[in-house]
Amino acid sequence: GPRVRARPMIRPLLLLAAVGSAPLSDFASRDGFAVQQIVTDDASRLLRDWAQPDQATQSPSVDRILREHVVDSFVVFKGCRPNPDEECNVTADFQLIGPQGQVYARHRDAALWVGKAAPAEGTLTISDSSLGIVIEPEDPAGVYVVRADVTDHVAGITLRTEKRLTVAPAE
Repeated sequence: GPRVRARPMIRPLLLLAAVGSAPLSDFASRDGFAVQQIVTDDASRLLRDWAQPDQATQSPSVDRILREHVVDSFVVFKGCRPNPDEECNVTADFQLIGPQGQVYARHRDAALWVGKAAPAEGTLTISDSSLGIVIEPEDPAGVYVVRADVTDHVAGITLRTEKRLTVAPAE
């Protein structure tokens, strides 16, 4: 089956405007907490772009993936609620669901923003970790879904996003 792993990443705090509109499936918000899933086939470029506020909205999120190429699913968020120490505690439970609805992989409690200072109000921030996915040659073609249940543990809010990824038939 597909190889999946969580990849911890370190990056600077970012001050950004809006990420733009997105289909409902990969975006969710409630009570000031908002999350969006972004899947990239070039994580290093995405992170470079996020370090340059004027470039961040130019980073494309892919919806078609090639076999044996790594893609990473990041979560962009804003509005996490700080605890009394002014820190947020945001995690995600990821699932990769195959074309026939089978769950290929689960990764629970991925640390998106844990024990870190709350970003400035309204600031979009990219997650500290991503879900890395590789579709193997023998895996079926079709639409895969990366589901992320993102929880702000201080606010007690969980939001679900789903990002659809199409894998073409093997050549």
